[in-house]
Amino acid sequence: MSFHPLVKKAALLAASVTVAVTGSAGIAGASTSAPYLQYGSRGEGVKCVQIAVNWANAFQVELAEDGIWGKQTQYAVVAFQRWKLGDSQADGIVGPNTGDKLMETLREYNVATANYCYRYLPTH
Repeated sequence: MSFHPLVKKAALLAASVTVAVTGSAGIAGASTSAPYLQYGSRGEGVKCVQIAVNWANAFQVELAEDGIWGKQTQYAVVAFQRWKLGDSQADGIVGPNTGDKLMETLREYNVATANYCYRYLPTH
């Protein structure tokens, strides 16, 4: 079956536009408007922190991914910060610096989870 050259060109153009649009979308970054997360926080942001810390193996105990920031999550975040940011930034609060590192971890291990969590983690 042979197609008219204009039909072929139109089909190629449509395909290349689709690739360009989906390719430029890429992986989501993170939210500069997401609230800081810390001891006592609850919700999807905390769950994303717990998932990232577990995947990074930054803490000797696997955290429950329940969205509740308790003592174990606090210890794990501090351990993650010491490893990724150094002792001077290990304050147990997820702000933009820690959020950037958590997003790197999420992107490395599971793009779908990173794309979900981007809106819940503060970053630059």
